[in-house]
Amino acid sequence: MPDAPAIASIQECRVDGPVGDITLRCYLPTTKQILPGLIYLHGGGFIMGNLDTHDRIMRILAIQSKLAVVGVDYRLAPEYKFPTALKETLAVFTHLETHGNALGIDGTRLALGGDSAGANLAVSATQTVHAASPSRIRRLLLYYGAFGLRNSESRRRFGDSDDGMSEEDLKYYENCYLRTADDMQDPRYNVLAGDVSRLPSAFIGAAEYDPLLDDSLALKKHMDATGVSSQLRIYSGVLHGFLHYGRILDKANQALAEGANFLHRAFL
Repeated sequence: MPDAPAIASIQECRVDGPVGDITLRCYLPTTKQILPGLIYLHGGGFIMGNLDTHDRIMRILAIQSKLAVVGVDYRLAPEYKFPTALKETLAVFTHLETHGNALGIDGTRLALGGDSAGANLAVSATQTVHAASPSRIRRLLLYYGAFGLRNSESRRRFGDSDDGMSEEDLKYYENCYLRTADDMQDPRYNVLAGDVSRLPSAFIGAAEYDPLLDDSLALKKHMDATGVSSQLRIYSGVLHGFLHYGRILDKANQALAEGANFLHRAFL
């Protein structure tokens, strides 16, 4: 990207996954030491997005957090439905735990993060991993995630066809991603119905005028109720997807800086 911030190293590799190789892009703010890592899962309603759409976001997070950031080019719906993307996320996490050093990453110090659909995958993967072995994922970085609410005040108040977040749009994304109506209640998708007590400390960034705002509020409430620490920031005056507008929107830069600082303080 022409105005993307420079970074010490970017490398791509492929790792084995449940339905074929998965492409990873690793951003290193320095090559002089082994770094803790953030596995970042892009948004796009499970049907859009890739490593290029979120390149600038991942560069900034790596530079400001001083962590390695690993973007995951997981397979998209409707060709690959739930839970393929989740299984790919788990495969990437397992690979980095055992082989992270080859990429300059400390596999014992990993966080998961993402925006929108990617935030859903990050929480789902963490709950799945920690059901078998707690504390392997150290932190969560979650921006305007879809966590499972389907009838909320924010969905009724915000979103229209102009921003791609109308009720019809949200149902379309869900229908593309899920196999059957039963998947709507699967705790691997409706993560609010999963075991929130298994989550690590999280940074939750939400947009004020977002149909998914209440998802973030609900996750914060559930974490508080189970004694899991979290930091919720609601960024005023912005819509879903605002992280992409850092060239013109100060709130996007603020949100990335605050999320990066949360990770930096946790690991370094």
